[in-house]
Amino acid sequence: MLDAQHGSGTVVCGELGTGPEGAKVLPGLLGVSWGIDLAASSPTDAGSLPNVDVNLDALLGAGPSHGYVPAGLPELRNAVAERFALGGLPTTSRQVLVTNGAQHALALAFSQLTKRGDPILVDEPTYPGVIDLLAARGLQPVGLPRRSGGFDLDGLRRLVTKHDIRLAYLQTSVHNPTGYTATDRELNLLAECCDELGLTVLEDLVLADLRYDGSSLAPLAARVKHASVVVVGSVSKLGWGGLRIGWLRGQAGLIDRLIRSRLADDLGSSIPSQVISTAILANFDVIRESRQEALKTKAALAISLLAEHCPGAVAHVPYGGLSLWIDLPDDSAEALAQRASRGGVVIATGAAASVASSGASNIRICFDRPEAQLVEGIRRLGIAWDSSRDEA
Repeated sequence: MLDAQHGSGTVVCGELGTGPEGAKVLPGLLGVSWGIDLAASSPTDAGSLPNVDVNLDALLGAGPSHGYVPAGLPELRNAVAERFALGGLPTTSRQVLVTNGAQHALALAFSQLTKRGDPILVDEPTYPGVIDLLAARGLQPVGLPRRSGGFDLDGLRRLVTKHDIRLAYLQTSVHNPTGYTATDRELNLLAECCDELGLTVLEDLVLADLRYDGSSLAPLAARVKHASVVVVGSVSKLGWGGLRIGWLRGQAGLIDRLIRSRLADDLGSSIPSQVISTAILANFDVIRESRQEALKTKAALAISLLAEHCPGAVAHVPYGGLSLWIDLPDDSAEALAQRASRGGVVIATGAAASVASSGASNIRICFDRPEAQLVEGIRRLGIAWDSSRDEA
């Protein structure tokens, strides 16, 4: 349960349960064996992966003979560093740590940058997985309402001062769950604000390559002059979540400390997954263009289907990413999700993305599904929608 305090448009939350009952992300990852899953915001399969031929000798030669590379394969670290450099952020391979997906990267960063009880600024709504991480570590999320691609800088200053915040977790490119994207000007203003406050930022760029307009803006880390920014990335949304490959980009000293600290929990990421991820980055432009076009088309289809089957529900038009954030005319998200589940389709409620006792009037659906599955899933959602309207 969330123990929330409201004031001045901001929210400070208490601890969440850390078991399956309390986790925000876990239920969606346990699998849906009996219906259509529109809840998990992830690629439906590995169809976006390039063809990679790796014989055993080549695989064994990709790293040391014992197979343990806590920092990540040099080839992959170099490839990630090159992507950052092309995006306007000069980076060396020593500044990159390969992790077991973005969730692991965030966990490692929080382990080094925080202590139990610290207040952490986050978008409201935000990525559900970060709520789980904060709860598990006894960290206190402070919500900064996110209503567009930009940031409420006056609110940010007020919150940092009021709660003595040292660290912010922000999605500065494509925002999950809303699909909003920031402009150059908005990112420059945010950078100036972070410099002014001396704020450390954990910058989530997991969806940065999935802007539908094809643009690739320089990250916040390339814009700040004094503030410290640690960047999180992944191949999970561009390629496939099953690879479990992500990364952190930071100062070399921090990366060295993170490499040493991770050894207490794991000894490095899968070599085969790193080889495939290196191939993804070698084919980056082709894969990115294909994914952007496919997602843009599916987003338009999902909005059209929603208007047909759920009149009165209003989707925020996304500018990137895999999901629709939907406003309901009342606080019926949980009831609608339950009816939909009984009808064979699973959706996420807004509460899963909220650090407040809110989200009751929002749902999120992932449209990164085969067309037939998406059409049928929203049709089933429409049946649940009609049923809920009839009972209202």
